[in-house]
Amino acid sequence: MLKFGISNRDQYIRARKRQSLCCSRISYSLLEVGEDATDEDIQRFEGVSSTLCTSNGTFRTTYRHRFRDVDVVTMRIAERFYRTDCELYVQDRAASHGLTSCELAEQFFQVFPRAEFEASDRVLHVLRLSLANGETYIVEPDGQPVQYIKPPFVVVLCHREPYRYPLNHLIAARARWRFRHLSLADGWMRSSGGDGYRVDKICCILPEARSLSKRNPRFRMRTRSVFEHTPGVDVLRTMNILNKVYFSGEQLVDAANAAFHSLKSGGIWIVGRTLEGTFSNHVTFLRRHQENWEVLGRIGNGSEMEEFAARAPAIL
Repeated sequence: MLKFGISNRDQYIRARKRQSLCCSRISYSLLEVGEDATDEDIQRFEGVSSTLCTSNGTFRTTYRHRFRDVDVVTMRIAERFYRTDCELYVQDRAASHGLTSCELAEQFFQVFPRAEFEASDRVLHVLRLSLANGETYIVEPDGQPVQYIKPPFVVVLCHREPYRYPLNHLIAARARWRFRHLSLADGWMRSSGGDGYRVDKICCILPEARSLSKRNPRFRMRTRSVFEHTPGVDVLRTMNILNKVYFSGEQLVDAANAAFHSLKSGGIWIVGRTLEGTFSNHVTFLRRHQENWEVLGRIGNGSEMEEFAARAPAIL
């Protein structure tokens, strides 16, 4: 048994019309869209981005108005605790390609015109390593290969291919071995290529988010981890990233500590997840005090991060 992949636009369009897209077998090269992206380009970008699984096992699935109810409560709380003329610093971490960040940022800018909004994610671009023999690797910025393309095959490298597709499994194993033994120059990821290979950077930021950052310098996207400490934040959101599926209990405590030490005293932390089966959001709104958290409210069942927030903060 074997599975072919989708490696070009025509294949993608045909598969979409047939509703036969296989999420794990779409080339991430199709994320590449120009500055003047058409509606069709943006739809393709959103579709391919939703299939992107990073090397740490997190997916970037999102859709428009996913956090509509969360945003309503967020703005209500922000207006309760902050004057509209203050210089708010808002961070939205694990923002994927920035769609839901744009939706929230626009609301903050309307109510708090002096607000600064930072959307961040661990992966904001990938590298396409094209070899002279027609093989292509998609590589994360830290050098981790996540996909191998040699038409008609597109295989995952950061996770094992299912054994029910033995040929794909063998192709992936060979591709991993070959990648480890490639003769690439030092610093190849910062270059445009070398002898027998070419390197291209593919942006993983939604064109709308790129456009907003150009129109409004108060909105920016940058690379950041949910475990970073960045003191001075007024409002912090971490949706669909901090849960027991992705991280251990110890790591989740570390993340709660990172949130605590990033927020100013009195700052607001929005944390939760979307249940994919029902598309319902389950969120907790926390306010940072000098030595602990206060629960301001919940949507649905709240966030499982309350358990780990109760064990924070750790003294730095």
